[in-house]
Amino acid sequence: MLYGSFEKGNVLLTGDAGINGLTWAANMADSLGLPLQQFSFVQIPHHGSRRNVGPTILTRLLGNKQQESDPTRFATFVSAPKDDEQHPRRIVLNAFKRRGARAIATQGSSKIHYGDFPKRDGYSEAEVLPFYTQ
Repeated sequence: MLYGSFEKGNVLLTGDAGINGLTWAANMADSLGLPLQQFSFVQIPHHGSRRNVGPTILTRLLGNKQQESDPTRFATFVSAPKDDEQHPRRIVLNAFKRRGARAIATQGSSKIHYGDFPKRDGYSEAEVLPFYTQ
């Protein structure tokens, strides 16, 4: 895992971390005095697998669940193959969205997170995934 603190906000890259890895990272962040729940960008672990996250660690890292009408607080990307119907899991996307995320999946295409920098020629807005009811 990688935690970065930048002028435009804090970033959390999770790779393939699971619940234990996320918990150990949160413990380390606490011991170093790094703020959690204040990210501008978070990577969803392991293609959005439901086995890699849980409600307790997500609340610790990202904050409490918000109301649906509350504004989003951070962007989150999930790297998943184009033809993978199982990933990202909708339940995982919803868990991040409930905590204030604008969720975007790669699904076989390249994406960039530009953090309020000018847009690059040839790039378009990424489609934010909806909240799933099924």
